[in-house]
Amino acid sequence: MAEAQAQSARLIAEAREIAKRLQEQETQRSVAAAEQILLKAQEAAEQEHKRMIAELRREVVHLVIQTTTAVVGKVLTPEDERRLAEESARHLATT
Repeated sequence: MAEAQAQSARLIAEAREIAKRLQEQETQRSVAAAEQILLKAQEAAEQEHKRMIAELRREVVHLVIQTTTAVVGKVLTPEDERRLAEESARHLATT
């Protein structure tokens, strides 16, 4: 009886140790998965930010051309528009 009780205690201790290791492994997997999700979210946010900045710059260049046309009171030639676009883009790149 004592031997069965000792064996039972060993089995329970082993089961607890195995459960503890499994829990640690699952915790590590969960942390790794969370880190990957966070990394992907950060990369997606950075890409979206770059896309929005590029779109904003295009819109500013377009508005500069429209405003210049309205202020000057004449239709700009394609060369005028190109020059204004380049100057606006250059100015936006330095700010």
